[in-house]
Amino acid sequence: MHRTTAFQQTLAGGALHRLARRFWRREDGSTTIFATVVFVLMVGIGGIAIDVMRFETQRVQLQYTLDRAVLAAASLTQTQSPRAVVENYFATSGLENYRLRVEVEPGINFRRVTARAEIDTQTLFMNLFGQPILTSYAAGAAEERTRNIEVSLVLDHSGSMNEDPTYRINDLRPAARNFVSTVMAANGNGTGEQFVSVSLIPYDYTVNIGPELASVYALTNEHSYSTCARFYDQHYTFATVDPDLGLNPTVPLQRFGHFSSLTYGQRPITQPACNRGTRAQVVPWSNSIADLHAAIDALDPRGATAIDVGMRWAAALLDPTARPALSGLITSGDVHADFQGRPAAYDDTGTAKVIVLMTDGASSRQYDLKPAYRTGPSPFWRDPATGNISVYYAQWNEYWHEAHDRWRNFPDGEAAAVQLDYRDVWNEMSLVTLLLDMFSPDGWLMHDGVPSTVNAWRQPAIMAFQAQFDFPNVFDEFVAPNGTIGDQRLNAVCTAAKARGIVIFTIAFAAPESGQTAMQACASSPAHHYNVTDANIGNAFASIAQSINRLRLVQ
Repeated sequence: MHRTTAFQQTLAGGALHRLARRFWRREDGSTTIFATVVFVLMVGIGGIAIDVMRFETQRVQLQYTLDRAVLAAASLTQTQSPRAVVENYFATSGLENYRLRVEVEPGINFRRVTARAEIDTQTLFMNLFGQPILTSYAAGAAEERTRNIEVSLVLDHSGSMNEDPTYRINDLRPAARNFVSTVMAANGNGTGEQFVSVSLIPYDYTVNIGPELASVYALTNEHSYSTCARFYDQHYTFATVDPDLGLNPTVPLQRFGHFSSLTYGQRPITQPACNRGTRAQVVPWSNSIADLHAAIDALDPRGATAIDVGMRWAAALLDPTARPALSGLITSGDVHADFQGRPAAYDDTGTAKVIVLMTDGASSRQYDLKPAYRTGPSPFWRDPATGNISVYYAQWNEYWHEAHDRWRNFPDGEAAAVQLDYRDVWNEMSLVTLLLDMFSPDGWLMHDGVPSTVNAWRQPAIMAFQAQFDFPNVFDEFVAPNGTIGDQRLNAVCTAAKARGIVIFTIAFAAPESGQTAMQACASSPAHHYNVTDANIGNAFASIAQSINRLRLVQ
């Protein structure tokens, strides 16, 4: 039997003690544990970062897809259901296993689409820490709202629009037609679906408001040959605050004279300063693309350029003062009933008021008959059977028969002859015709149709009578040829309209420098002014039309 001696036991105990002390002091292998811990943490953090990146990528794609989808779904021209449109966008994007909610708020003149979506992302590393899923959320809304829009489209159809070789009217017609089609596309076919009204206001020497508008606006009654209004300084004088742009339909406007000053030999006159009947008339508050297209195509340029008169009517037809006139045209069936209550108040946030003013020229001279020559008995008599004119000289109580070169104590046509009112004189002949024919030298060089000196003594009186009908005596030139007063009046209307919140777009269509300057000053801002050549007129109108009605993201 083996026995351990005391020495051996002592020796063994010392060895164990030394081994324990050496183990305690040595540091070999301690970093392995730390490194293992750090490695695990690094892998965990990196994995979390990867999961977060996958989640964020999914979320961005979800939001981007949702924004595009609701924009398309909200379009009023969209024929598919809003939900179907949104789902199609999601399917195209490749997103799967999403949860989607689509809400649609339809209205007569708008569509609002609100959508919310969520999708789960399976985590690769966060699952180890008890987070198996990250959920992405997206929300958005889009609205297309066709606001009530009131437009005054003011088109220059003065003579320069049809001058060779440019014939600018041929470029204007399609551009203006396309503009009308674009801005009125929001209108539906039925009652309650008419949101855009357009008043077409052609102008040349003045503005023919036409029989329709003249039936609801009062004009003085000197004649009934044409329907233009004469504006005075007070019509271009506005308060600084809350300017009054209206023309009260019940307060008579001075009817513009019916005359022609320059043409010769046309009896009755064919080119009056104010167009007759419906020629180039105002088309007020229309909802009919076809009617407006027809009116634009019928424009037949002639005459001078009264930009201020066109702008004055443009502003007046947007002013709430015109409501009784519009209501009257609804009653007569000339304006759609949906426009009852228009023009809207200036502070109506649901209505936009827009003027589009175009010219290829510059303000030119304007003149009208002086009051003494507007109406009242004249010294001219007409034979209704032949149309022959006689001139009466009160100092001799005799009549000059212009057609027969003779003097008599009765008018040509005798008892059947009719004394002409001045309104009928100017319809019968131009001022040039009157001066050259009614007071010709035949009055003192002829007698009963043959040359004679028997009436030579009459010459001074005849020439004095002729002088009474010289241009300065018959006509009141209220806008000078240099256009300064016309531009001042135009600027006054533009300034007042902008103060009322009316948006003004202007187009200088190959216009001279003075016309360009006037258009720039009138526009709501430099961005609202277009200075274009013949080839670009269509682009200008298209740009303005797109600015008037647009789709917008609201959330």
